[in-house]
Amino acid sequence: MSKNLLICDLLELYGPLLTAKQSHLLELYYFDDLSLSEIAENEGGSRQGAMDVIKRAEKELLKAEQTLGIYNRNLEQTKLIDALKNALDNNDIKKAKSLVSDLEKTVFVGE
Repeated sequence: MSKNLLICDLLELYGPLLTAKQSHLLELYYFDDLSLSEIAENEGGSRQGAMDVIKRAEKELLKAEQTLGIYNRNLEQTKLIDALKNALDNNDIKKAKSLVSDLEKTVFVGE
């Protein structure tokens, strides 16, 4: 997966953990496809300042994923669900039961 797509997905998931400014600049950069110069001009800052905020925000998103792992868990669950659907379509009940067991292991249940 490209870094751009990963950051967009992480922003959707962990965006509330960022400051309003970090979130706003990432949205301008990744979703609105504005250049650093355009962001600086629109926001009344420098290109370097915009880049610093964006890089810091990217690090925060990656750190959140490293700590929480929600994004990767969602990917794993999606793969297991697709495999489960395939097993059920093929009436492979033994495989389906195994996949359900694997899927249950990915679900976080608080104590």
